[in-house]
Amino acid sequence: MATTIQIKRSTGSSAPGASDLVEGELAYAEDRSGDGASAKLYISSIDSGGSEVIQEIGGKYYTDLLDNATNANTASTIVKRDGSGNIAAGTITFGSISDGTITATAFVDEDNMASNSATLIPTQQSVKAYVDSQVTASDLDAAGDSGTIDIDLDSESLTVAGGTGITTAASGTTITATLDDTAVSAGSYGSASAIPVLTIDAQGRITAASTATTSSTLTIGADSGSDDTVTVGTDTLNFVGTNNEIETTVSNNQIQIGLPNNVTISGNLTVSGTTTTVDSTTLSVADPLIILASGNNSSDAVDIGMYGLYDTSGSQDLYGGLFRDADDSGKWKLFKDLQAAPTTTVNVSGTGYTVGTLVAAIESSSATITGGTITGITDLLVADGGTGASSFTSNGIIYGNGTGALQATAAGTDGYFLYSNSGTPAWTNSIDGGTYS
Repeated sequence: MATTIQIKRSTGSSAPGASDLVEGELAYAEDRSGDGASAKLYISSIDSGGSEVIQEIGGKYYTDLLDNATNANTASTIVKRDGSGNIAAGTITFGSISDGTITATAFVDEDNMASNSATLIPTQQSVKAYVDSQVTASDLDAAGDSGTIDIDLDSESLTVAGGTGITTAASGTTITATLDDTAVSAGSYGSASAIPVLTIDAQGRITAASTATTSSTLTIGADSGSDDTVTVGTDTLNFVGTNNEIETTVSNNQIQIGLPNNVTISGNLTVSGTTTTVDSTTLSVADPLIILASGNNSSDAVDIGMYGLYDTSGSQDLYGGLFRDADDSGKWKLFKDLQAAPTTTVNVSGTGYTVGTLVAAIESSSATITGGTITGITDLLVADGGTGASSFTSNGIIYGNGTGALQATAAGTDGYFLYSNSGTPAWTNSIDGGTYS
């Protein structure tokens, strides 16, 4: 029985992957569906980097290409010479031809290029003869702003003539155009005390030049004070500010007028607009009474007061202040913890709004408390209408102590009654009728 040697194979036409073969192992893609038209032989190899690669080394696909080679101009076939060593081809594109002799029957020597062929190649001689004939026979057409000319290049010359104020001259191969002189004398016109006076013609040339004397003084005036004069080129015009009011700076030919860091305004200051921002850390106002809501004289539509910003949590802005509530009969209210900044009114229903706490000493001939309760007062003095005490003995009898705190007796015992014990109330159950003689 003959020995059978088989290699790896596939019924399809796809190449094996690197994982399908080991180094030196063969595989064949049979392309059964195409009757082997795309059948190829592969081998696994190792490249310079040590990686496995699959290489095509033969197969029916390549043997068919060899078998189908022809000398005819046939697309997608290998070219072979015929018995005479010739091939038929379409367009052959060369990168370059560096040496050797080219002999071609398609080259033509036709001085007039009469055939007008798109495929024949003319010789150098015929090209030169044709160009020479065209140059000799052609005219040069030229046009100006007005009019046109044509010049026979073989027999005529082109003349460049100067127009108004321009002269031309030809020498050798050069044509030079120069401006004609005018009646103006060369030199400088104008000075520190005079300006140039120029006359320009329609061609833009200066046809006359002179100077006119200018004033050497400048009159200056201001909102107050007398007008003054400055000699130009001699005197210096100074822009001087006032202490703590205006300052001036000169740099790069510019005068900058502005306010100093510390500004003093001696007169009245009116600020118009909708917002005035004061970024100072300390505000000192000499006015003993500050007017708020000065434009609120036609209707009681805005709240009057003041508020401030604070943040106790680091994440929520809070507002607190004192204001007159226009919507609540003008009552003054102390508030805190409002989460939205007030505008023209304070939103008493806003998130976080809470009545603030007032710590103060109240002194008045009369004070009225309407509704609610009073809490937090400890040991209100007798002189202020209080008892001067925080508590009393249960069921004790209260008695006065001059301006001192009221006092109370101990709780009474059943059957006991009060009596004066050296002026102090006391309990007893004994009645002493006294003595007699």
